[in-house]
Amino acid sequence: MIDLLIKRGDVFTMAGDGVGYIGDGAVAIEGNTIAAVGRTAELEKAFPAKRTIDATTKAVLPGLIDGHLHTVIALLRGLGQDAPTWHEGVDPYFEQLSTDAVLAGAQLSAIEAIRAGTTTLGDYGPGMLITLPFYEKLGIRAKVCSLISEVPPVESILKEGELYPFDPSIGELRLRENLELIENWNGAADGRITVMIGPQGPDYCSRELFRKIKETAEKRNVKIHLHIAQGDREILQMKNRYGMRPVEFLADIGYLDEQLIAVHMVKCTDEEVERIARSGASMAFCPSSLIICDGIVPPADVFLRAGGNVCLGTDETSSNNGTNIFSEMKLGSLALNMKNQDPTFLPTWKALRMATIEGAKAIGLDHEIGSLEAGKKADIILVDLTKPSMMPVLRDPVRNIVPNLVLSARGDEVVMSIIDGKVVYEDGKITTLDESELLAFIQQTAEEVNEQASKEVRKRRTVQQRLTRENKY
Repeated sequence: MIDLLIKRGDVFTMAGDGVGYIGDGAVAIEGNTIAAVGRTAELEKAFPAKRTIDATTKAVLPGLIDGHLHTVIALLRGLGQDAPTWHEGVDPYFEQLSTDAVLAGAQLSAIEAIRAGTTTLGDYGPGMLITLPFYEKLGIRAKVCSLISEVPPVESILKEGELYPFDPSIGELRLRENLELIENWNGAADGRITVMIGPQGPDYCSRELFRKIKETAEKRNVKIHLHIAQGDREILQMKNRYGMRPVEFLADIGYLDEQLIAVHMVKCTDEEVERIARSGASMAFCPSSLIICDGIVPPADVFLRAGGNVCLGTDETSSNNGTNIFSEMKLGSLALNMKNQDPTFLPTWKALRMATIEGAKAIGLDHEIGSLEAGKKADIILVDLTKPSMMPVLRDPVRNIVPNLVLSARGDEVVMSIIDGKVVYEDGKITTLDESELLAFIQQTAEEVNEQASKEVRKRRTVQQRLTRENKY
């Protein structure tokens, strides 16, 4: 007898090249693994179950994957908007983040994510050693790394074009922290938690440190998660230090390959983006964050045209104001279609694949998650098709469920999240912990950070503080 049978649903397996639709579909789960996927009539006979879930009027699909986010600064939601630079609003608060604030940020991000159907977080530290015990208890899947940089905190006092000083002792410390993650957490929580390695950007690490990072990644068989060409300052740093742009430098040191997850790339030329895509690297596309922060659409269109694989990410709640992959699917599709003046450029079925199977491929987990297939891990969500935002439901001659999932859903239509075969969210509640207690801790911690930062915010006269005084916030 299997543990769980989901039946009578509109099942989207994401297997093959499309969405793998099965009408009146079923998924059989044994332990943490999918035992079979098929028609309800077939699986009901073959798999007696300890628990049966009737998914009539539900869409059944793989859990969504957030391929790139920084939960460490999640408590700063709503503090970096409406200003020429995101840093102006966020920095005074970032300087006051405590250990409790790092943990509270992870708790807030993960709770919001699970409620909106995200089952895997590609979390990019620092603070992972604080965060991971919570992820283990919560039951979420996570692919994490710790930020590596050897630049001391002097960026704000340097003149434009002045080179960052490198302190090898800082770089070695950060690399050891990432190694500690790999040694102690890679494969932890029954395999739910796995680890990457996270150099911050081409301008933040020396050539020697990059060499050590690459050697470590190859020896440990882990992905390299790297921001590339995030801004003009990075380009200038690389030209002044090496006489090369970031992508040329990365090619020179052997970083352009399938091991790489390339993040943002907003200051890359089209030729540079194409070069990265052709190398076999994947791209993390965070549309909301970059549009809100910088008014820029990252070049995922160029990457896709070059044949590259793209995942979606939320980046951080301080810049995009949410940890919701449904939002990223919609905005990503709209932004690329508008940028290309082509309403067919990123069709909804492709956006859904970026949030599922192609997201899994980007972070190196497509052999385990991202599609509903026998032998894969049981990361599954159920979406209520009777919610007004999902209606009407039509199946023939045109099926409208996928367009509505991508362009209409808000995340609150998710009624169940199953991760590694366990029901983690059901009937509006996280099942593995006391959510109300956590939310109280999160609010209290945010207020403490706010109190500690308030003097500096007033002193710096940030845009956001002025808008508050003017009664525009």
